[in-house]
Amino acid sequence: MDAERMSTVPSRAVHGDERTRVERRVRDLLAGRAVLPGVIESVDPGADLWELGMESLAMVGVMVAVEDEFGVEFPDELLTRDTFRSLAAVTDAVVSLTRAEDPA
Repeated sequence: MDAERMSTVPSRAVHGDERTRVERRVRDLLAGRAVLPGVIESVDPGADLWELGMESLAMVGVMVAVEDEFGVEFPDELLTRDTFRSLAAVTDAVVSLTRAEDPA
């Protein structure tokens, strides 16, 4: 997309595209790590992963995998059950962390 056309695209749309890409990568990452196999591939992004069977040990693995995949580090205040409650929550955290890392 050229710069002129990009300037006419609402920032929310650009953010939405970014968020969709991050969510897809998070979903693929969880599927690859066999987190909730047979479920994670099609679960609604807002579904509660803990209610679907996520366990604390799996959460730690997800955290490490997400940090490696996206080159971020979860600060202590984000190391909570709520941060890993759903695909949407993990995606929100990743988007927030990657923006904080981006000096632009």
